[in-house]
Amino acid sequence: MLASSAHKDAYIIATDSHTTFNTGTGLAEFNALRKQHAGRSIWVRRGGREYLITDETVLLRAEALFAPEAALGSQQAAAGREEAQLDAEEERLEGGTRTAATGRRLSEIRARQRVVAQREKELDDKEEELERAAERAFWPLVDTAIRAGLAKPLAR
Repeated sequence: MLASSAHKDAYIIATDSHTTFNTGTGLAEFNALRKQHAGRSIWVRRGGREYLITDETVLLRAEALFAPEAALGSQQAAAGREEAQLDAEEERLEGGTRTAATGRRLSEIRARQRVVAQREKELDDKEEELERAAERAFWPLVDTAIRAGLAKPLAR
């Protein structure tokens, strides 16, 4: 869920293949911002003021900061697919005739589900850690872009 706060620092980094955000806005405002500032750009709210950054060097640096977090996406997707497959098999077996073989298979599935759930938790924790690290480096990059005139102030 997205929180709403007009004064909280926030960002949307939109690249060719990925959108990274921490908006502190409602979903409607987020969607409106993405629509209004389509293409490769960084929209930021910093100190209560909004800016748009389209400088390619700043964009590339921001992408690089968040790349390790984005790289986890394929691992998270794989864990999600495995979880869905296990859930479907479990549901199918629970709806059928109960035999010793199905009981053993259900036990195997549930054990694997615990392993997958733990892996998903580890990936989520790693994602949060990487996001915090990226943001610690991102805000100084934004502040430098603002001071250098590379961030265009937006009127709302």
